[in-house]
Amino acid sequence: MVADYDAAVRNHVIDLLDIDTALVALVEMIPQPNHLLIENIAVAPAFQGLGHGRRLMDHAEHHAAACGFGEVRLYTNQLFAANIDFYRRLGYRIEREETIAVGVIVHMGKSI
Repeated sequence: MVADYDAAVRNHVIDLLDIDTALVALVEMIPQPNHLLIENIAVAPAFQGLGHGRRLMDHAEHHAAACGFGEVRLYTNQLFAANIDFYRRLGYRIEREETIAVGVIVHMGKSI
């Protein structure tokens, strides 16, 4: 992992979902000139499959609209077929695939 989390907290929008005292999930968003980029979405294993990922995706789309964006974009590894299927069910389309040294990145987007 080479992510600079200190910089991410300073420069990105990171919203947390907590239930009672448990941190359940997070979404990390980066405003771009013409869209909102979802950099990261994560749900704690004990809370997966309960709709929290969908809830955070809805939250990100509402945040994008409130900021005046008409599009949300994200990317994922091609090997994560379940993620790609999840995003497609939410209305995201594959825009392009990019081959990098460690695999293939699938870029997706959705007009809102």
